[in-house]
Order: sequence, then C-alpha cells, then structure tokens
Amino acid sequence: MKILLDSQKIKDKDFHLRMGANFPIISDLFQKIYSETSYQEEAFELLMNSLVKNFEERSTLQKNRDLVRMANPNWYSSQEIVGMMLYVDLFNTDFNGLKEKIPYFKDLGINTVHLMPFLDVPEFENDGGYAVRNYREVSARFGTMADFEGLVKEFQENDMNLVMDFVLNHCADQHEWAIKGRNGDPKYKDFFYFFPDRKLPNEFEKTMIDIFPDTAPGNFTFLPESNQWVMSLFYGYQWDLNYKNPMVLVEMIDTMLFWSNKGIDIFRFDAVAFMWKEIGKFNQNLPEVHVLLQLFKLCGQIVAPGVAYIAEAIVAPTEIIKYFGQGLAQGDECDIAYNANFMALSWESMATRNTELLKKSMRAVPTKPRNTTWINYARCHDDIGLGFEDYLVTELGLDSLQHHLYILKHYCDGFNGSFSLGQRFMTEHGTGKARISGSMAALCGLEKALKENNETEIKLAIKRINLQHAVILSLGGLPMIYSGDEVALPNNYEYLNDESKKYDNRWLHRSKMNWNLTENIASSTSAEAQVYQNLKKLIAVRKQTPAFADNNDLQYIDYINTHLLVYKKTDKNGDEVYVIANFSEFNTIFERSIFTGLTENKIYNLISESYIDINEKNFISAYDVLWLKIK
Repeated sequence: MKILLDSQKIKDKDFHLRMGANFPIISDLFQKIYSETSYQEEAFELLMNSLVKNFEERSTLQKNRDLVRMANPNWYSSQEIVGMMLYVDLFNTDFNGLKEKIPYFKDLGINTVHLMPFLDVPEFENDGGYAVRNYREVSARFGTMADFEGLVKEFQENDMNLVMDFVLNHCADQHEWAIKGRNGDPKYKDFFYFFPDRKLPNEFEKTMIDIFPDTAPGNFTFLPESNQWVMSLFYGYQWDLNYKNPMVLVEMIDTMLFWSNKGIDIFRFDAVAFMWKEIGKFNQNLPEVHVLLQLFKLCGQIVAPGVAYIAEAIVAPTEIIKYFGQGLAQGDECDIAYNANFMALSWESMATRNTELLKKSMRAVPTKPRNTTWINYARCHDDIGLGFEDYLVTELGLDSLQHHLYILKHYCDGFNGSFSLGQRFMTEHGTGKARISGSMAALCGLEKALKENNETEIKLAIKRINLQHAVILSLGGLPMIYSGDEVALPNNYEYLNDESKKYDNRWLHRSKMNWNLTENIASSTSAEAQVYQNLKKLIAVRKQTPAFADNNDLQYIDYINTHLLVYKKTDKNGDEVYVIANFSEFNTIFERSIFTGLTENKIYNLISESYIDINEKNFISAYDVLWLKIK
C-alpha cells in the first residue's frame, strides 16, 4: 500500500489515514470472495489504482464538504433533513427545469432530492430507467453532463443534497459490456451469466423467486442469435451482472466514485439483495452480498467519506437489519435502509382502523446499529407490497391470507364503501395475493371524494394524507415525500395509452407534475393547497424539533385503544415528544396515563403551537395526529 501511495505522490494526510485504516479490511474482504479467481491480484491492483485516481480527481469543494460531514458523521439522521423523490421529466422536463424549481423545494422545506434514474437507457424498454445502457452518461432527454453539473452546483449553493439511483444488480442488454459478451468476447462474457443450454438455469431456478411473474416469468432469457441463455432476474432486457468476476466489482466501484466526484451526496444501491447467486441457495441476502456492499462502502469512505449509502433491499425485517452491517462490520455497510415494513403496515392500519399488527411487527424488528437510519416513506415509485410476517398476523388471531385479501379489497375493490381507488399489481395465481398501485390521493380517498364533490369525505381524505405525512416526519430518520403527493396528484390513467408502459400499472402513481396546482398555493383553499400547506407546516416544525432526529430512541407505547398509534421520541437533552395518531374515522379518546413523568395539566402541541389541557381522558378527532412536547 505504501509503495502505491508513494508512487502517486499523494500528500493528503487524511487520505493516507483512511487508506491505512481501511486497506487491511478491504484486502481481507476481497480475498474472502475472490481467492479462487485467477486474476484476483490484477483486479485488486486496478481497484487500488482507482481509489487513488478518483481521490486525485476529487475537487477541493467536494473534499471540504467531506471534512464537514466527517465532523458530523450522522448528518443524514438529522431532523433538518427532509427528502423528495421524483422523476426528472415528470417533475419539470429536464435538469435545467429542476434548477428552476429550487425555490419550490425551499418553500416546502425539501433539502434532499432523490432523482429517479437519470442515466442513459434504451428508449423503449428500460424499466423506468433501471436498465442502464451507459453508466457514465446522462440521458439526453434530461440534458447534457454540463447541465447535470450545473444542477449539482445550484443544489450545493442552496445547501441541498442529491440522491442517485445506482443500479448494481443488472444493466441493459444494450450496454457495451452486454453487446460484447453476446458476441463472444471472453472478457465481457464473464461479466454476465451465460449458459449454452437449460441444464444449469433449471438448477438455479429451483431456489429463485419470480420477481415479475405476470409480465416477465422466469429468471433466464434465451438469445436465439447465439443459441444461449443469459440470467435476467427482472426483465429479459436487464442482464444480471456477475459479481463472481472481480472485474465487475472494480468497474462498478470506479463508476460509483466517478459520480461521487460529480457531486452525489447519497447513493441508493438498487436491488442489492440479488447481487450474488448460487445454485441450491435462495437468490436473496446471501452472505457474499454483504461482503460486496462492505467493499463499496469502505472504498467510498477512502475517496469520498462524506457520501452516504442506502440499501434498497425490500426484504424481511430480520434480513434488512443485516444491511447496516453486523458484528465487526457494523457501520461498514449501508448507512440507510428503507423502512418498507412500516410503510406497508401504516396502510394496513388505515384499512383495518387497528394499529396492533403495526406495533407488534415493529417490536419484532431487531435494533439497528447506532449512526444508521431508516428512510421513512408512505409512498414511492414502486408498488406497496403487503409482506407482513404471517406468524405475527396469526398471533393476533387472524387468518394471514384472508387478512391480506381484505386489505386488497379495501384499497382496490371499494369493499364496504372504501374510499380508495388503488389497483392490484402482480397478482399471485392460486392465492390471489398481490401488491398495490395507486397515488397517495387515490389511496387516501381524495381522488374519489373530489369526483363526487363530497365535502365531508374531502376533509377526511385530507386528514388521512396529513396523517401519513405526519407519521413519517416524526419517526426519526430520513422522511422521503413522493413527488406529487405534496399537492395530492390523482392517479395517472394516461399510462394505458403508452405502449412502453401499459403493461405495468405502477405508472398509475407516476403522474406528471401539475404546476397549475401550485399557483397561489400559499393562499388557496383548494384541497390540494390544504395538503401542501399542512405538509409545509409539518416539515417546518420537524426541523425545529431535535427529538425528531434519529438517535435510536423511538419507543412505541402500549395502549388499549387500538385505533391509536402512540410513540415517544427523546432528544439528546432528554426532552420528550409524544406522537398520537388516530388511524380511524372515529373521534376517540386517549388517557393521561400515556405520558410518563407529566406533572403539569398542560402539554405543548407542536403542530398548533399552543398548550392544550390534559385531563384523565382527552379527545382526538378522526385521523388526527398530535405532536405533544413535555416542556
């Protein structure tokens, strides 16, 4: 290592310290999974040279940002961080269009923007941008690399963070690597999983799940022009990268550092659970996946220590915790993970008017390491999966399958007068299980209420949306608003007219932003404006409330009234904030006994900015949320 550093003439002492601290671990991890690879030494040398090269190319501005964040390594867990995820073209056309909307972000209180995939992809089939054709080029639809760099500059000048989707598991079949591999180039053929017949694919598929059973059944694609099969877990035009080849890892780490130097603050590692495959083993969460992610993180820490990493692993809670790093690797894997279990359970609670399964499930999640955090979200670009733990449902005396089907009927069939206009996504043949598509406004009843001009239902729907946002903003961690939810965009039915999208009803909730709704939004009394105004207020209050940072302090409180979700957050000074959320359309009560150590008869409501009287029994209205601070 010393010879490498001396040969490059790097003088930066911090870089030397980070390299010295991480080099032995990186070397051991690399050896652990690549010891039997013939070109392990060559690949490792290339990796080390990549770290040096990318650090030399890192700008002074980026290095200074790194130093600031190293002094506050848990920066992404602050209550001051609030995110929004969006599609560039659906939000406002292109990179320059996003620059124009920086005042909009700042008005709402958004300072962290997750751009959905913006790299070069094939025009027709690209899975919404997740089939990358070139990892080093932006899509021409959004502008040039200079436009992107201009956007980053404006974001940094406005103290805003940028999140990038980094698609690790697969690339497009039109990627240069795939084209060369298909044509027989031995170097690039080994970048993928090619097979001359179905013998090995059949063995793999014995333990592989179908990700899109309706639209892309199976895990391999036949290539008639070369009479061979290639592994493609997602769609046939997305070929799985072969991380058993260390050259793939080196290329992808070098690409990540390339974008770090462009100014990316947080990487969302896409589909990480599937990155390593073995015959006879379930194709998610294998131990080698965690070794790979540790290598990404440790290499990133050497070159760009101010960057954070999100694990997009929508798996069981006992598995998702592992993506933060375990044992000696705690803190050396991903910093952030999606709180998908809570997201699904919040919709379950709204459908059942009962929070028991939510609380029971959250208590079953192992404690995450300190200095890691969740992305808390109510909706995203994907469907809502109802992957509850069957044994927890059964322990509540419910039939797991029937419970699942009831939620689908509630959100997708208008069952029992339901307010929702959701639709099923990827129905399982045999069981009838499915996931759910639909915008926030559609699922919470606002779309339907506005169509029917039902004032009572409009008010309730606005309160449901507010409840979902109030909860994700107060759990601790990084709240992520889905673009359009802040102005209650309805379902997008126009996707059915698009040949490239009509087979995938997740486009139902991927609507184009309607900027007409934002005109005079501060003074308007429209339902959409009320949603925006409520959210803006909640974000402002969150940023002023240190208890809403994530210090591993979230405490769920048992309470007999099952309509209510009650939890407590505590800041570093010991100040407590109680959150009480009513997941029903019924006006109900909570008791003083919820609060421990309350000696006064008044408590401060952060949202209304006023003291309220606390009696033995206290009123809370339908779908209301209280943020109560003991002062």
